[in-house]
Amino acid sequence: MSNWQRGDWFDDTTLSWINPSPNIRGLNAALLYPGVAMLEAEKNYSVGRGTDAPFEQIGAEWIDGQALAQNLNGRFIPGIRVYPTRFRPESSNLEGKELQGVRFVITDRNSFDSTRFGIELAAAIEQFYPGKVDFEKCRFLIGSHEALGQLVLGKDASPIWALAQQQAAQFAERRKPYLLY
Repeated sequence: MSNWQRGDWFDDTTLSWINPSPNIRGLNAALLYPGVAMLEAEKNYSVGRGTDAPFEQIGAEWIDGQALAQNLNGRFIPGIRVYPTRFRPESSNLEGKELQGVRFVITDRNSFDSTRFGIELAAAIEQFYPGKVDFEKCRFLIGSHEALGQLVLGKDASPIWALAQQQAAQFAERRKPYLLY
């Protein structure tokens, strides 16, 4: 581990990319995965599996991509832009169906936080399409009972994100003695 720092990006190394999963095919997908996958347990919703860009886009038959992109971009989420798109998964959820949705482009990976983005995405979906995502199905992916409860109630993403940051800081303190590098 000589010359390695915790904040280093993979592409700063001389190593070849090896997919950690068949659907995480590059660094952008790996960066987006933790947030985008929070709602993956919902079966009437696609995270782009079965397309050329899994975890870099989401869609459903009930999503208006233009409206969702406009809302998410209006939230000024650091490090990301959102664009309307259409796609047809060849496998996985909603296989063979023409879906409208949004595609994600990371503009600044140093300021991008996937967890914040996942919370923003989930809150926007609940705001625009109430009840279309069963958050209870996604509870193990969301990982916080408090965040889950707030999403179900249709609360704004900002206080949910603040709570998540507080919980993450507490965890970071507890794990500090166990870090090797």
